[in-house]
Amino acid sequence: MPHSNRKTRSHNHHKRLEVTDSSGWTHVTAGGKSARRVLRATQQRHDNPELGDQSQILVPAEAPAKLNLEDLQAQFQGYRQRWEASESWRVVEKALSSATVKVDRIVCIGLGSPSGFLKGGWVDRRSVSMYQLAGLVSVMGVMQKSFPDLQVFAQDPVFNTHDRSLLASLAITVLDHPHGFEKASPDTLLYCPGAERTHLEQLLSHAPPLVFGGPLEDIESEAVKQFLESRNSVRIPRFDDMEHAFWNMRVYSRGVGNRCNGDGL
Repeated sequence: MPHSNRKTRSHNHHKRLEVTDSSGWTHVTAGGKSARRVLRATQQRHDNPELGDQSQILVPAEAPAKLNLEDLQAQFQGYRQRWEASESWRVVEKALSSATVKVDRIVCIGLGSPSGFLKGGWVDRRSVSMYQLAGLVSVMGVMQKSFPDLQVFAQDPVFNTHDRSLLASLAITVLDHPHGFEKASPDTLLYCPGAERTHLEQLLSHAPPLVFGGPLEDIESEAVKQFLESRNSVRIPRFDDMEHAFWNMRVYSRGVGNRCNGDGL
């Protein structure tokens, strides 16, 4: 029989799996070691709910191979310019300028990676993190006018080497878990666009005078409810360039806006 020169097709592709994380998001991932690690961590949380977030496997995000700090800084400046040209930022700036509170530090929890892919390379959240980082730097600029010795800290286990270098160039000190939580105090501006409920409950227990994030009203928690009872809020208008980067977020304070249902100023 004549032999065929046609090459047989490889069937070495991985089956994709859906994995739901502790925050309720469902991610599609490939099979293999990375998927098994995620599935194993998810199963541990189901079998041992008292473990909470401790059983999550969160590793530094995977940055593109050719990315360097200069390119990342240039990208960031573009995101910052678009954010600070928006009506969303105008409302945030006015709310912060109107707040009659004293802060000596900003603590940022849950920013994500501005440079890398998450969940084994299957989730690209870089633009969201870049815009949220732009928001953080803009907030820093406003608060430093009144508090020039302001310290700024950020914590997220997905920060990679590029992220840490970018944050350092912006005068933001990166902390490893749990040191970011230890920095929270009654004199802290809490910047938490991506913090989970358990983290928020821990952070809000310190009664920070200013909080950027939320919406806290959607969280079923007695601790969060008690915090809201003593705070006013201003809703951030939709950010047209990427609305889910600041979706329904607010500035919460003892001295701005209307009681917990305020619209943008």
